[in-house]
Amino acid sequence: MPTSTNALRIDDLDLFAECTRAQLQQIGALTTCIRIPAGQVLIHEGDIAKEFIVILRGTAEVSRHTAHGRGHVADVGSGDLLGEMALLNGSRRTATVTATTDLEVLVSSVGEFRTLLEVAPSVGHKIRRASAARGSGLTAAA
Repeated sequence: MPTSTNALRIDDLDLFAECTRAQLQQIGALTTCIRIPAGQVLIHEGDIAKEFIVILRGTAEVSRHTAHGRGHVADVGSGDLLGEMALLNGSRRTATVTATTDLEVLVSSVGEFRTLLEVAPSVGHKIRRASAARGSGLTAAA
């Protein structure tokens, strides 16, 4: 998808609200818009982190393995981030994410994610803050 199309779509998301037009263009070049059908697993718990995902449209379920089987953690949707925890911490995926509706997402590779954090400091701050909050919630739930 062309950069200008991504930039026009992402500027409505809170994650990118403080970005300049130039930063939005750079972010557009660092992301790929993908459609994912309902039922498809986006992230597998325990896998090595290979991408960062921002949901544009649709919903997904986050679940984790527990002593009693698979447990529901959260439902996520437009504007929510996926995969940042493992990328920031150099760890494996801590949950499984499955599309509950058809999704439209922005995806960045590991290298693109690192560059995104550098070119848009406000985005990096929001991602780190969200990751820290989510990590403390997972610890409390475990």
